[in-house]
Amino acid sequence: MNQDQLKWMASSAEHDGAVGTEQMTPPEKSAGRATKRLLAVLGLLATMMFFRHPAALMGAAGCFLFGMLLGGLPLLQILRRLLLIVPFALGAIVFVPFQHAEGGTELFRLFGWVATEEGMRHSIVLLLKVVNANLLITYLLLSTPLFQLIRSLRAIGIPAVLLEIIGLMLRYLVLLKEEAQGMVKAQRSRGLRLDGWLWSRSTYKRFGELLGVLFIRAYARSSRIYQSITARGGFGAGLTGRGRRQPIGQGGLGMAIDVRGVTYQYGRIQALRGLTFSIGQGAKVVLMGPNGAGKSTLISLLNGLEQPATGEVSVFGERMTRENALLLRQRIGVVYQDPDDQIFSTTVEEDVAFGPRNLGLDEQMVQDRVTEALRAVGMSELRSRSPFELSYGQKRRVAIAGVLAMRPEVVILDEPMAFLDPKSRDDLQALLERMHESGLTLIVATHDVDFAAEWATDVIVLKDGRLLASGSTELLFDDLLLEQADLHLPRLVRPFRLLQDAAETRPRTVRDAAQAIWQLIMRGPDGTLARSSKRMDGETRQREG
Repeated sequence: MNQDQLKWMASSAEHDGAVGTEQMTPPEKSAGRATKRLLAVLGLLATMMFFRHPAALMGAAGCFLFGMLLGGLPLLQILRRLLLIVPFALGAIVFVPFQHAEGGTELFRLFGWVATEEGMRHSIVLLLKVVNANLLITYLLLSTPLFQLIRSLRAIGIPAVLLEIIGLMLRYLVLLKEEAQGMVKAQRSRGLRLDGWLWSRSTYKRFGELLGVLFIRAYARSSRIYQSITARGGFGAGLTGRGRRQPIGQGGLGMAIDVRGVTYQYGRIQALRGLTFSIGQGAKVVLMGPNGAGKSTLISLLNGLEQPATGEVSVFGERMTRENALLLRQRIGVVYQDPDDQIFSTTVEEDVAFGPRNLGLDEQMVQDRVTEALRAVGMSELRSRSPFELSYGQKRRVAIAGVLAMRPEVVILDEPMAFLDPKSRDDLQALLERMHESGLTLIVATHDVDFAAEWATDVIVLKDGRLLASGSTELLFDDLLLEQADLHLPRLVRPFRLLQDAAETRPRTVRDAAQAIWQLIMRGPDGTLARSSKRMDGETRQREG
C-alpha cells in the first residue's frame, strides 16, 4: 500500500461520511497546562524535602488538601489514596523513634529499646513529608489524564523507552483489572459471596481458583501482546532504517501469497498438515473452519511470526525465511481478534505511530502516516484520546489504523466482526471494501458464512489442520463441504432450498434475495419471466445507475 492508496482511502472515507467533524487539534493547550502542573508538583516535592519543622509540614498538608477540595477533587478518592501510606506510617511510628538513642532525650523504653524525643520528631517529620508527597501526587493523578501526564514526562526529557515501558505496564494492568472484574462479576452472579471480612472456606477456595485462572489469562495475554508488538516491528525487530522496500513485479499481476506443503506442530500436536494454496494480488479471501482448525497458526506463518516445520511460504514471489521474515512482515499486516492485545500505547496517536517509528521514518513522515491512517478509518477526531476511553468498535478501528500506517500490501484480519453491534459491523464491512478498493489484498479469518458469501471473492476452508477446499465462494453453497467443515449454508440461501424450482438460487445479499423472490413471483406458467418482471429489473438497474 503506497501513500496515494492510503490518501484515496481517507478521501473515500470522508466522501462516504465515515469521518465526522475532524478535530485535528492535538491538545497543545491542555498538554501545556499538564506540563506546567507536573513541573509545579515536582517543584513542591523538592521544596518539601527541605522542610524540617512539623508545624510547617502540617500547614503545607492542610493547604494542599484545601486546594484540592476547592478544585473539585472528591474527598473520598483523596482519603483512599492516603490509605496507601498506612503501612509506611506504621513503620515510621514503630521503628524511627528508636534510631536516635545515643545522645538523645529519652522518652520511654520498650523491650530494651530506647525511644528518644529526637527520634519521635524525626518520625513525625518523615511521616508528614510522605503525607504531603501523597497529596501532591494524588492531585497530579486526579487532575491530569494519564496519557497527558506521560506526554508531559516526555516533554521534560524523561527517556521515551522508559515511558513506553511504563505505558505498556499500565495498559496491561488495566486489562488485568478489567478481566478480574469480569470474572468476579460472573462468579458473583452464580452465588459467590465476597461481602464482609469473614469469608467461608468455600469462598476462599473459589477466590484462590479465580486468582489462578487470572494468572493463566495474564500469561496468555502477555504472549498475545508480545506477538502483536513483534508484528509491528517492536522489541528491536530489525525494521529500523528499512522503510523502503524492494519493488517486486507489477501490482495485481502475480501471487501475493503462495503456500506449498506447509506443516507445523506445537510439541506433539500437529497444527497444520501439508497445506498448499495460493492467494492472488487484490483478492478478498475468507479463511474458514471450526475452532482448532489451524487458522490462527496459519496467520502466524503468513506474517512470519512462526516458521513452518516443512514446506514453504512465499510472499510476492520471495520465500519467507527467518532471515527475511522481518522485512517481508512490512508487506503483510495483521489485525488480531482482540484489539486490547494490539493497542498498547497511552494515546490513539502514539499507538498508530508505533509501527512507522519502528520503520525508522522521520517524525514528520510518521505524523503524516498517522493522520492518513486515522482519517481512513474515521478516527481522526479521537487521535488524542486514551485507548482506555474507547468503545470496542473504536478500538478495532484503531488497531486497523495501526496496521494501515505500516502501509502493507496484504492485511490479515482475525475475526474482525466478533463482538460488534450491527451498526459497527456494517461500518467495518464498508471500511474493508474501501481497503480493498485502494488496492489491498485482504484475508479475513471468520466463522460468519453470511459475511463470507456477501463480501469475499475466494474462500479457504480448513479442518484439523488440513485443507478441505480452496477456490471461489461458490464453495459456500456445497452442502457436503459445509457439513465436513462444521459450517452452515448462508441464511439467505436456506429459504430457496425449500421452494420448488429454486434450489439452485444463491443470493449473496438482501438485494439479490429480493430480486430472486420477485422473479419467482412473476414467473409464468411456462417457466419464463413475465414481461412486467423484466421491466421491473430494467427500472431497478436504471435507478441504481
